[in-house]
Amino acid sequence: MGLVGPAGTSLEWHPKKSRPVWSASGPRPDRSSRTVRAPICPSVEHATEGGVMSSSARRSHGAPARRDDGMTLIEVVVALGLFLVIAGAVLSLLGSAIRLAKEDRYRMVATSLATRELEITRDAFTARTGGPTSITTNQVVNPNPLPGGAADRPLVVDDVPYTVTRTAQWAQVGSTAASTCDDGSTAELAFLRVRVEVTWPGLGERPPVSTDTVMTPPKGTYAQNTGHIGVRLLDAEGEPLVGTSVSVAGPSGTTSGVTAADGCAVFAFLPEGSYVISAALAGHITRDGTTSKTITVLPGQLVRTVLEYALASRLVVTYQTTAGHEPKGATEFPVTLANSALVPSGTTVRRGAVDSSGTQTVDSLWPYPAGYEVWAGACTDSDPYQNDQARELVAAAPGATSTVTLPLAAVQVTLSGSGRGNKDVTATRADDAGCPGGASIALGKTNASGVLKTSLPYGRWKLSANGRSSERTFDWAGSYPAAVTLS
Repeated sequence: MGLVGPAGTSLEWHPKKSRPVWSASGPRPDRSSRTVRAPICPSVEHATEGGVMSSSARRSHGAPARRDDGMTLIEVVVALGLFLVIAGAVLSLLGSAIRLAKEDRYRMVATSLATRELEITRDAFTARTGGPTSITTNQVVNPNPLPGGAADRPLVVDDVPYTVTRTAQWAQVGSTAASTCDDGSTAELAFLRVRVEVTWPGLGERPPVSTDTVMTPPKGTYAQNTGHIGVRLLDAEGEPLVGTSVSVAGPSGTTSGVTAADGCAVFAFLPEGSYVISAALAGHITRDGTTSKTITVLPGQLVRTVLEYALASRLVVTYQTTAGHEPKGATEFPVTLANSALVPSGTTVRRGAVDSSGTQTVDSLWPYPAGYEVWAGACTDSDPYQNDQARELVAAAPGATSTVTLPLAAVQVTLSGSGRGNKDVTATRADDAGCPGGASIALGKTNASGVLKTSLPYGRWKLSANGRSSERTFDWAGSYPAAVTLS
């Protein structure tokens, strides 16, 4: 269909040109006319320049308005991201609130358990029967279970296991030290210092619930002629050994306790006398290679001592000598170990037996990080360093075994005379400046021919058998095996 224009002309839609055009019938309108016509269809805003549609009109005719397009994909993604951020923040705050509520409940229960432990301890301390003597001093764990529970087991409340640790130590009058092991040597112990800590799973690095108090016994509760021991246990790095069982044995019998968080255990009101202190640490030794220490308790005094423990190191010695002259079966065979930390001389001598395979084991060595310098013998002239030779260096790791091979001087001892078979042969060195304490080695027995093939540390030795003897020096540069006749 067409629309009638001025002077009989009409405007029709041209399908090929995709726009309205004036029909050819009738005269065309005056192009100089600038009259604006009314919109000719809903999608055409207006026509100018003689009825030709403007470019903006054509564009609007072909596409709907942008406000009708809806949200683009980018807008949807941004909106979803904002929603997720806000939702995550809300959930995080909600989770934190729940965790804080649980933490508050755990701490409330822990505080109640700590107060309960203190009240039980105070009741026992002030009881007419037992009184202060009934309190287990030093550290104890879960000593008073809840109804239906068992001693030394966690206290379970609402399916949460709580561990109650109580530390009770006697302290002297006017003490300001954090631990009794830090008090002075002269001490009148006047009150019991009690600390209770409660922990539970999931506590992590947060501090446990703790509470402290002091308890004073009635005057005259304990005899005045008693003394006290404060012992601190440390490991090889100087850190306290916490929760370690330690005992003291003396005139009053054996008393045991458990070390507190600072490694301290206090044994109060002991009769005077000599006491042996030891810790229940399997395979551990002190710096001097022992497992205990002896001290003397005097009336009115607090004896303080420190024991360092570490897993012992072990050394297996093999001897280098002429074949067939290994010192098999020799006893009291000396081995010297050197380390600058050894007091007082920087060396220590270990004596032991050489087994049937020709090796010797040296046990209970402190695991110094620098290890040890080692050589056979106990005297100055057996020291390789004094003879322009190198000492053997061995490692000493905690709980480990090291091996070393040490050179010896091979010797063939021949005993003359009748009845020379099966006789004991010994090598001795007098106690002198070059050999403090001397040395004596049981080398073994002669065979039926009166001969013993063995070896000795380098140096000067006196060989004896069946009342006969001979003194010889075995130099590092000598030729071996050396023949020695006892006649």
